[in-house]
Amino acid sequence: MTSRPPRRRPAARAIPRTLGAALALLLTGTVTGGQVQGVQAGAAPSGPAPAPAVSSTITAGAASPPASASSTASASSPSSASDPSSPAATASTSSPARPAAPGAHGPGEGGSTLAAVLGLSGLTALLDPMPDPEALAPALDEALTVSSGTMSAAVVDVLTGEVLYDRSAEEPAVPASAVKILTGLAALEVLGPGHRYTTGAVALPGRVGDRDVTHVVLDAGGDVLLGTGSNATSVDGRAGLGTLARQAAEELATRGTTGTVTVRLDDSGYTGPEASPDWSPDIVPSGNVSAVQPIATHGGRPAAGTGTNRLHDPALYAAEVFRDHLARHARDLDVGIRVSDSVRRLSLKGRGSELASVTSATVAQQVTHMLKTSDNQVAEATGRNLALAAGEDGSFDGASRAIEEAVSGLGVDTAGLDLVDASGLSGRNRVSPLQLTGSLGIAAGEPGLEAAATGLPVAGKEGTLEHRMVGTPAQDVVRAKTGTLSSVASLTGTVRTADERQLVFSFIANDQPGVLTDARFAVDRAAVLLAGCGCRADAADPGP
Repeated sequence: MTSRPPRRRPAARAIPRTLGAALALLLTGTVTGGQVQGVQAGAAPSGPAPAPAVSSTITAGAASPPASASSTASASSPSSASDPSSPAATASTSSPARPAAPGAHGPGEGGSTLAAVLGLSGLTALLDPMPDPEALAPALDEALTVSSGTMSAAVVDVLTGEVLYDRSAEEPAVPASAVKILTGLAALEVLGPGHRYTTGAVALPGRVGDRDVTHVVLDAGGDVLLGTGSNATSVDGRAGLGTLARQAAEELATRGTTGTVTVRLDDSGYTGPEASPDWSPDIVPSGNVSAVQPIATHGGRPAAGTGTNRLHDPALYAAEVFRDHLARHARDLDVGIRVSDSVRRLSLKGRGSELASVTSATVAQQVTHMLKTSDNQVAEATGRNLALAAGEDGSFDGASRAIEEAVSGLGVDTAGLDLVDASGLSGRNRVSPLQLTGSLGIAAGEPGLEAAATGLPVAGKEGTLEHRMVGTPAQDVVRAKTGTLSSVASLTGTVRTADERQLVFSFIANDQPGVLTDARFAVDRAAVLLAGCGCRADAADPGP
């Protein structure tokens, strides 16, 4: 399993850098009719759309209720750490008149980083009014009320970095799947957004032209989204084991290999336990994740999808799929190559010669997939992959250290930050709301890191937010990562206010009872409030 040295940058202060980028665009372009002329086409919506009426308060019925406890298996279980939405829920076909969600352009789709991440109409949000903290605080206090447990929160203006709302914002809390934001940001920084994982087929003894190859070794390279045949249009299944097997069989034939070959698996790149001792005992059996290994099909599943049908040994399953395809292609070639049924593990240790290889989707694309679907398998593999690239070992501890080091190097104050996994499945993770909002601010301001923000699910539209906040001012406007554990509900993301101001927020409810309906409703309600409320002093108190 190969890795690359980590990239290093000076500690970044992303929010001021974002402001500087916006000012530069405003100075080099001409502001006309609410737009910046000269900005790359497609970088921002064509013009401001009408904003809904501004209110400084929110009623209990303003947000759509969260998915019911019986919606899906993983949502109904109090111990579930994935964030599914109810497939039975019906999304409203209506949509607000406001522009699409911030960061509507995906990674590499064009437009400046600022426009793609912030979704600002012509970048004129520099001139838009910022919410008044004194007007915002009482409204959010009410929205974030929960019947028991604790609630911590932070709301930060992206362009200035001003903290607009602070509710124990510096206190570490259990964030659940919001940890994936840190994992994604660290992977983009250490590995690079364009990096791809390589899965190889290696011949042993490996001398080119040797007719007596005895083993074909499947060399794991950190891709846990392998499919059967390579699919260039999909992130899940971009690289295919069937494609790799066909190419390997053809190369064996070209070398003149005959006789029986056996398939072996080298998945030795990761070390330590394959399931964290810090996870609750039901995490793996419930299908939230399978054994953390450096190779798997479809995120540890036998087929594409987001169900809970996880494999007990995903690496061995991948090797068996490769063996079956290699045997079929060898028969089709009819050159005297037979493939044994036996599959066992071995470590290449640098031996052998490569027969063929396939490459994954980019790190930026896999990070987006991880955030939208809250895929724990991808998150844990991503953590180990970036750890190896950063010079750490490929273990839970190594991944945690590498993530913390990467976000610290980017400018996040990591005081009190304590990670024990890369997915957020453990209740021992501790992250403060300000560390999460700071990470999103960095993603917004640093070219190459934007997928950690643009990859977040869009409210009422996709991913784990598809059936949440439907028909509210937050629909199509809020991008956020959900988080769920047995007593935790969190929501961390970006929002554009009714006054077109871009904010980042993090709401974390801990020590919550039951099925989390109260806490999930509270964090959704707060996001809806931010989307629909300008929360300026003059708007909040219009006078008699």
